[in-house]
Amino acid sequence: MPQSLDDLRERVKTINVVFSQLLSDWNTLAEASQEQLTTGINKAYGQAASFQHEYQTAMAGKDKHRPVITQKFADVTIGAADDFFAKSIEAKSLTAPTKGDANLLYKKAIKQIAGETGYMPRANDVRIIDLRIEGTNPWPLPGGAYGKARDQTSLEDIQKLAKEELWKFSGGDTPADGARELMSWLNGETHKPKFLKGGKEIYFAKDLKQFSTSNPNSSRVLIVDEHKKVAHLRCVTIKIRYIEGYPTYKKLKPKESLYLDEIIFQMYKDITDLKAQIRLAKIRYRTSSSDAVFTRDYTYTS
Repeated sequence: MPQSLDDLRERVKTINVVFSQLLSDWNTLAEASQEQLTTGINKAYGQAASFQHEYQTAMAGKDKHRPVITQKFADVTIGAADDFFAKSIEAKSLTAPTKGDANLLYKKAIKQIAGETGYMPRANDVRIIDLRIEGTNPWPLPGGAYGKARDQTSLEDIQKLAKEELWKFSGGDTPADGARELMSWLNGETHKPKFLKGGKEIYFAKDLKQFSTSNPNSSRVLIVDEHKKVAHLRCVTIKIRYIEGYPTYKKLKPKESLYLDEIIFQMYKDITDLKAQIRLAKIRYRTSSSDAVFTRDYTYTS
């Protein structure tokens, strides 16, 4: 029998009381005990933030009246199996402060999205790693610590370093554990659906007329033939969200402050090179005085 709502409320209340009482004794604790309490609170906060991210991801799907399945194919799966835009998402939330913490979480997500830990996304699902970074974690720059501001660097360098870091753990010459299975799946793409005829190209969904209204911001890649018929393409979407905008600037306008909110990459098998690769799909940033501004890297293959 499920726990009652009152039981759950009591547990939440108890958690708050436990940490509040311990914090009230902070000045009487030995340094080792202060460190232990700090670690405990940060771990509990991280778990709560991770659940919140999964929950909000699921609710976003339900709000769009799409079927939502949790903890079966991935953390969250949205869309029916035959839905053209069905997706399985590993929703990760990072509250720890260092670049190394981010890389560990990303490598864990690779294993999960590759089916290494018990869940296996459905055949036509887009596989998504959605990493939410809270606080001032400097990823992809090195370092990081609680209370330490991010070093200033250009948007172009963040983009370059992020791509290199993700590729290092996803593919490259020596894939990390779990990545081999993921890359094998990506490289198993044939680009030869029976109903596609003639020459083929790869496009972002939002740039195709039939999806420009229904999916205007989609960065999913699809394979399209010369008659504009569309088919699934095996791909992994890697979405990095900065909850506290990452202060940055463009090299051509170093005095104009920007705040990076989101950067998205796609991994898929290229038609020309016939091997999986990683490409920038979208960057979302803002200035201090305007709404979000979108830019996109239009990189197509044929």
